[in-house]
Amino acid sequence: MNSKVKTNILDYFFLLRPFILIPVINFFLIGNYIAGGSGFEYRVLSGLLLYTLMMGGVYILNQITDIETDRLNKKLFLLSENYLPMKHAYIEMFLIWGTVLFFSYRFGYQFFIIIIISLILGILYSLPPFKLKGKPILDTLSNGFGYGILNFSAGWLMQRALEWGVFLRFLPYFFSISAIFINTTIVDMEGDKKAGAITTSVFLGAKFSYVISSLLILIGLVFSIFYEDYICLISSALSLPIFLYTTFYFLKKKEINRKITILSFRLPGLIFTFITCILYPWFLPIFLFLILVMRIYYKKRFNIDYPSLSQG
Repeated sequence: MNSKVKTNILDYFFLLRPFILIPVINFFLIGNYIAGGSGFEYRVLSGLLLYTLMMGGVYILNQITDIETDRLNKKLFLLSENYLPMKHAYIEMFLIWGTVLFFSYRFGYQFFIIIIISLILGILYSLPPFKLKGKPILDTLSNGFGYGILNFSAGWLMQRALEWGVFLRFLPYFFSISAIFINTTIVDMEGDKKAGAITTSVFLGAKFSYVISSLLILIGLVFSIFYEDYICLISSALSLPIFLYTTFYFLKKKEINRKITILSFRLPGLIFTFITCILYPWFLPIFLFLILVMRIYYKKRFNIDYPSLSQG
């Protein structure tokens, strides 16, 4: 353990990575809205809590198996810099998953199956020999499917049963989220190379990764128009110019504009959050409080300004 610091009780909460749990919450609630949900419902809130906790456990596993890469990329310090004992991370992860599995079946067998599939996908994403996060293309597909299909389906199930046509309904999000993910791997290319992780961007190179991500966000926009999904349409339309800018910037200067690339995958999340707060006004004070707590925690704990739209 880092001799300069002592474990803080808040470390266990932030080990869940609450900042990237915000998109999980957004997609769950948007899926619920598309299925006809609105307002405040205890069933929706309970299902949301279970799915969010399950994903928090997945993020703990991701940090456990990715310590070296996180150290090289200088991020996620809690485990990579020994702020928390590894044993405690395992205990927290298994307690969360056990609790989620115990309660999730009460929401019906379809919700339970979505939880199981999401959990298995999260495990396969991090654990060798599969470790999808280090497999080019598969890392992108697993993120697009996990967040763009399963996450939305979990929210949908709070209102009505799943049918096969529902999965097609979520295609705009599948393509948009896949595009966003590719750009997240671009800014981590150097650290991933050193750690031996062959992500989509490491495999394709920055040029083709930028081109493909821009193409995918455009496809997401087209599907949004086709399905008259104004939520994804707004996000894709506002994000597309930034994706195109990062692409043409690299093609012209042969270098990665790190700040704008980070903005390209942070902005869609902010847009989805803004829309979620409009659809569910009760989420706004929760979101603002969470951001405030994160800003205070990361400043006092690590002396960094996080979260930020333009910093990794």
